[in-house]
Amino acid sequence: MFLSQYTYKIDNKSRISVPADFRLSINTKFFNGIIVFRSYKFQAIECLDFEKMKKIADSLDNLDFFSESKNDITTSVLSDSYKLTFDGEGRICLPNELLKFANIKNQATFVGRGSSFQIWNPNTFKSYLQKARSNIKKKKLSLIINNTNNNDKK
Repeated sequence: MFLSQYTYKIDNKSRISVPADFRLSINTKFFNGIIVFRSYKFQAIECLDFEKMKKIADSLDNLDFFSESKNDITTSVLSDSYKLTFDGEGRICLPNELLKFANIKNQATFVGRGSSFQIWNPNTFKSYLQKARSNIKKKKLSLIINNTNNNDKK
């Protein structure tokens, strides 16, 4: 599970350390790294482990093979994805196209999102986080946690 947020520097070769907590949560059974692609909702980079990306690709097989929707999604997500291998120090090298897309220059913020994480420009993320918190308050959103422990029944 990917939790919290971390901001790290990017070196002059576009390398950045992936937070140790995140690296521990990544299943490296099939690939020692992550899969990244442009977010379609945010000015950020989406990051998944290989198995999560495989599940997404497999779910696309449920769409009509020749449908426009399948073509659009597979072209937009799968062909625009990058496999980034961890080096010996736990770093990845971010492609210039993705750095430009997310407006990331010298620093990047890793943002935990449960089963995935994102990489943002730190200032862009701070603005989004304030907006998200404001939306939660304005909409009076809350979480409902189902208690599955039968011992708590009275």
